[in-house]
Amino acid sequence: MDNIEEKASQEIFRVFMAEHWVRFYFAMENEGVVFLDVPAEAIEELKGYDASLAEFVAGVNGQPIDQESSRRAVGEFVFRVMEGGIYPPGLVARAFDGKPLGLLLKLFSVWLSGHEGMLDEAVLPFSQWEQHFGTWRQDPAVARFATTLAAAGNPATPASGAIH
Repeated sequence: MDNIEEKASQEIFRVFMAEHWVRFYFAMENEGVVFLDVPAEAIEELKGYDASLAEFVAGVNGQPIDQESSRRAVGEFVFRVMEGGIYPPGLVARAFDGKPLGLLLKLFSVWLSGHEGMLDEAVLPFSQWEQHFGTWRQDPAVARFATTLAAAGNPATPASGAIH
């Protein structure tokens, strides 16, 4: 895999992370329908941090959301913004199906599981989610776990608290 595909994987991951962040804090239910209700201030703060992610969040704000619509929203945004513009045609699709993105998503899932209590204490800006996740990934135990995941393909998440 070349550096450009790795970079695309990281950028795609950031959209997935932003989508999860917005659902984590701003999903509301009304008459059995879950929708996103992101305050304008949160979108403006995100815009100051990353205008592209703010555009994504603004686009899904107010929309009904479920697992399928979440995936579709991420995919549509990524292909519209990145495919053939930032990246050459075909590269985004390869990155979507590639191991680096899969590894990032697995690590993110482990991080969320281990940090849900902290994330629930207050609405943290997306920038702090990125910072916390990045710091967590630098932990030597997490780096070893990531190496194991990358080498093994899809091992079970370890039961010990060593990576949390």
